[in-house]
Amino acid sequence: MTHSEQIHRNNSSQTTLYRQRALLPAAALVLFMLGGLALLLWRTPMPAARQQGLPLATLSAGDFHALAFLPDKEEVVLFGHHNGIMRSDDGGRTWTTLIEQRGFDAMSILVRDTVPPQIAVAGHHIFQASWDGGQTWQSVSHSLPSNDIHALVMNPDRPEQLTVYVAGEGLFSSFDGGRSWDRLAGQPAVVKDTMTLASAGGDPETLYLGTLRSGLWRSQDGGVTWAELGWDSQFGSILALAVDPLARTTLYVGTNRGLFKSTDGGNTWTQLPYPGQNAAVVALHPRKPATLLAISVTSEGMGSLYRSDDGGRSWSDAP
Repeated sequence: MTHSEQIHRNNSSQTTLYRQRALLPAAALVLFMLGGLALLLWRTPMPAARQQGLPLATLSAGDFHALAFLPDKEEVVLFGHHNGIMRSDDGGRTWTTLIEQRGFDAMSILVRDTVPPQIAVAGHHIFQASWDGGQTWQSVSHSLPSNDIHALVMNPDRPEQLTVYVAGEGLFSSFDGGRSWDRLAGQPAVVKDTMTLASAGGDPETLYLGTLRSGLWRSQDGGVTWAELGWDSQFGSILALAVDPLARTTLYVGTNRGLFKSTDGGNTWTQLPYPGQNAAVVALHPRKPATLLAISVTSEGMGSLYRSDDGGRSWSDAP
């Protein structure tokens, strides 16, 4: 099932995510999962002061999964969809194909701040890595129980520490860059409703888990225990999460009813004046997190890309 329906390998040799004792990814993105979302995305959004404005770009894809900035290049962005990855070199205004391959389902894109950037992609039966900025790809050898990875995040303070949600199996963590995995000690009761994950780093790590029907959850002990945050159901179903890498208590949540922001770790929320009716994908620039992109799915196979350079207070149709 595609993400639009839910809301709305170039090289086949085996390798590991961990190379020269350093993992690859870093940035986030976003990720999606099960059933009935198309109806949610196109449902009437809750009242809010929305800005009027043209999108930066209109994207056409089988689904809308992930966005990720390259850390050392402010205007280079990757977009993951159901059949590959696209790249923009002008902040999202225009796009070219990086990978077009049926079933190359880039539900999560992580980019590690290296030269050249190291990139990891995970999704429905896809777990691949690139060490040359995305020019070539290799399958990742791992010990997960399945390759159906709906969410993949990295601890920004410990790049070798990863957390994934494997569909039907639960949450798993790796401390060696993805070579070996263990089931997290804590599995929230709502884990099978997981849509997206985010990491605020730390030791122990702070993790956020967003769900389709069961609100927002947080762990402050690396996934051992989980607590539900005060997420108002009127805000909608959670589709995307992003944490400010320079202010770790600042969290953005994309839903089928708009885009929301918290500056206190998810305890209180403000709806942003975001022009889109939904925010299926959200990404922050890792070095300049006031710059963020969000995609609003407008119809099946079509999405509007919006950009803010002031933390979501205003939205422009130009970078």
